[in-house]
Amino acid sequence: MQGLAEELGTLPAKRGAGGFKLGPIIAGLIISIAIGFTLWAFTSSMTPYVDIATALRSTGPVQVRGKILHQTVRWDPQMKALTFILQDPHNQTIEVVYKGAKPESFDTAPETAVTGTVQHLSNGQTVFVSTSMVVKCPSKYDDTRKPLPYSKGGIS
Repeated sequence: MQGLAEELGTLPAKRGAGGFKLGPIIAGLIISIAIGFTLWAFTSSMTPYVDIATALRSTGPVQVRGKILHQTVRWDPQMKALTFILQDPHNQTIEVVYKGAKPESFDTAPETAVTGTVQHLSNGQTVFVSTSMVVKCPSKYDDTRKPLPYSKGGIS
């Protein structure tokens, strides 16, 4: 009597109407669907960087980079709300409202990138309501720093 493994090894592979093996076709279809879903999920989660003028016209979430006008900063520790004016490279400004923990290096950061949406308030004011914020480290990206002096023997 033959064993089950021997019996299964002699069974013909299932084939489609045209004589093709169905297994590789189904596997290829599943892989294609998975790749398509991954690309869709990745692109739909990306938030584009825009200037303030574009943000004002947008209907969805965007990211805006700009200079923090530190003289306008107000922090409300009770509400955990940070408000400040952001100035983009085109010198346009918008008030930013961010609710959450104040970033530790915010007070010394020259710039920030905020993600959120523009909201037009009933009093006629337009604000950028930020859901996340990344501050630029003041020393890490400072191009004005001079390089350390090096000698032939290494670092001096």
